[in-house]
Amino acid sequence: MAAATDPTLRAWRTEVATLGGRLVDLESDPTVAVARSGVLSGGSAATWNEADGALSAAWDSYRAVDEVVGRAEAEPQRAHELLTAAAITAVSGATVDATTALREATAAVNRAVDVLARLNAAWDTLATRNRAAQDAATRAGDGATARAAASLTTLLASDPLAVTEADVAAVEAQAAAASGKMAKATAAVGRLDVDLTRARATLARLDTDVQGAADELAHAASRIAGVAAGAPVPDLAALGAWLDRITASAEAGDRVRAAGALDDWFAAAEARRAELDGALAPARAGMRRREEGRGLWTALRAKAGARRVDEQSDVVAALDAAHDQLWQAPCDLAAAEAALATLAAVLEKRTDPNGGPR
Repeated sequence: MAAATDPTLRAWRTEVATLGGRLVDLESDPTVAVARSGVLSGGSAATWNEADGALSAAWDSYRAVDEVVGRAEAEPQRAHELLTAAAITAVSGATVDATTALREATAAVNRAVDVLARLNAAWDTLATRNRAAQDAATRAGDGATARAAASLTTLLASDPLAVTEADVAAVEAQAAAASGKMAKATAAVGRLDVDLTRARATLARLDTDVQGAADELAHAASRIAGVAAGAPVPDLAALGAWLDRITASAEAGDRVRAAGALDDWFAAAEARRAELDGALAPARAGMRRREEGRGLWTALRAKAGARRVDEQSDVVAALDAAHDQLWQAPCDLAAAEAALATLAAVLEKRTDPNGGPR
């Protein structure tokens, strides 16, 4: 049987030395000391104990492989026999050759390094971010988020692998929202007097526009069938009373509450403005349709005169019928538009392509 060459044995010695160096580095890793101190619980403890048990087995495999390589170096003519013989207990517990033992031991080290990296990420990065989020939530007065962060802090200390990036990111987002809300409230308190003045002006404009809208609706209702008259925003007085209470609260010194209430008041005022616009839209559309219908009637009458059919009995009847619908008050738009369609059809029937009467 051929003896292993010196380069082959040197390669083996290098691989064994590399494994030994990695095992020694892990033993001196402070995270390993913490993990072995008994602080871990739950899934983190189970994950680490499995990895640490494999590390212990990897040490045994390392020593056994190191011994085999030493014997091969002492007896190079038997090196191949020694290195390929199934004589080493591997991490898996099976009796294997040196190559398999070395491979399993290296894999065990890799798994331990991965678990340690996850523990470090949790204890360092995630814990630091979570603490910052907890402090931010506390400053913002968000007790619920602060308590959620405190719960994560406890979990990070004992079962860090149970805490995910998403868990911490959620707390951060809630803390950021609370901080933003607090900043907004602080700014609102600072400009409260200006905003109160602006609110009074908003209410005055709205009151004026509501009165004008009521007149416009009443006029439209008298002209267009189906348009409802009346106050488009019936609770405007309540909006004014609400603003009075907010002003009184600010004058009494409760400016934070007044500022928050004023934000809600402006939202309500905007809703009333939208309600006003929504009430006016159909009335204005109806008036516009009537005016367009009248314009079309005028054009069709002119067309009838130009074609010299304006004295034909059916044309006269159609003109009169459409006129009666369009100029009556209130105007039934559907009936008026139907009369216009009839008029257009009569004129089409009474005129030929050359412009003369049929």
